[in-house]
Amino acid sequence: MGRKLKGKPSHKSLKTTLQRHQVREKIRQLHKNKEQNKQQKKSQPNAKVRKNQELQKLNEASFSAFQKDETLLLVGEGDFSFTRSLIEEEFLKAENIIATSYDSSPSELELKYPHSFKENYDFLIQNKVKMMFKVDAMDLIKTLTLSKRNAWSKLLGSSWKYKSLQNIMFNFPHTGKGVKDQDRNIADHQQLIFGYFRSCKKLFELVNAPILEAKNSYDQGYTASEGKQDLTPEGYGNILLSVFTGEPYDSWMIKSLAKDNGLCVQRSHKFEWKNYPQYHHKRTNSEQETTKPAEERDARIYIFEKFERAKKAKSKDLSDEE
Repeated sequence: MGRKLKGKPSHKSLKTTLQRHQVREKIRQLHKNKEQNKQQKKSQPNAKVRKNQELQKLNEASFSAFQKDETLLLVGEGDFSFTRSLIEEEFLKAENIIATSYDSSPSELELKYPHSFKENYDFLIQNKVKMMFKVDAMDLIKTLTLSKRNAWSKLLGSSWKYKSLQNIMFNFPHTGKGVKDQDRNIADHQQLIFGYFRSCKKLFELVNAPILEAKNSYDQGYTASEGKQDLTPEGYGNILLSVFTGEPYDSWMIKSLAKDNGLCVQRSHKFEWKNYPQYHHKRTNSEQETTKPAEERDARIYIFEKFERAKKAKSKDLSDEE
């Protein structure tokens, strides 16, 4: 049994004890708040980092894969809304664009995209854009019906006689097969992209080599704006590819496929949907929207160039610095 304490605690001593407890609690809370503020500051980027992030966002928002006077061949166009966006947003001149479709004719595309194709098609005709059909991204020379007899200028007209082909672009390649076996689906798309890279190289060589030779020999038919983008001696320009991020697209391993074709990434950028307001990404076999609206999906534009050219450019930069 415990010993009884003599006397009772006074009201004054209880009040003092309570005050001491309140002071200790206040100090503890101040220390806690200070520590929380410290951690919060650590997690937040400093002014320099924030500025760089803001600049990066601005650069992505205003990013263009081309210079305005360059030429472009688009393959795998759906309802031709991307081509239209490039012209309306003034990324490129209409007379420097060739838009192609894997489908066989305008009437087939009108059946497939009844609410969008006709308007886009009429817009491109009014702007005198070159359009072609039944063009296979994996076999461009054959499906464009190019040959020694049917040369580039004969196919496109005299205005293209001295225009080199500087860019080829394939937006969101898809086989359209809807294969449920994921491994087979990945393999099919790898085959498509590998064939696209190989086909682009052959087309660049066929189209640009004679133009470069003529330019070097006669130096006529060129304006200052033509040839802003340097071509390799073989005539290679830039090969562009837009793909969604995440699976199964990451498993396509497009950089490895490019490397196997002697190509490397010159640069890449986030695909900003708002830069192409007229562009509506559709299924390859109908006008239905994809499972998730494209505008809500992250994607990137990759720009590939010949590996040797990139290596030489890097060596030149280093020698300039020295």
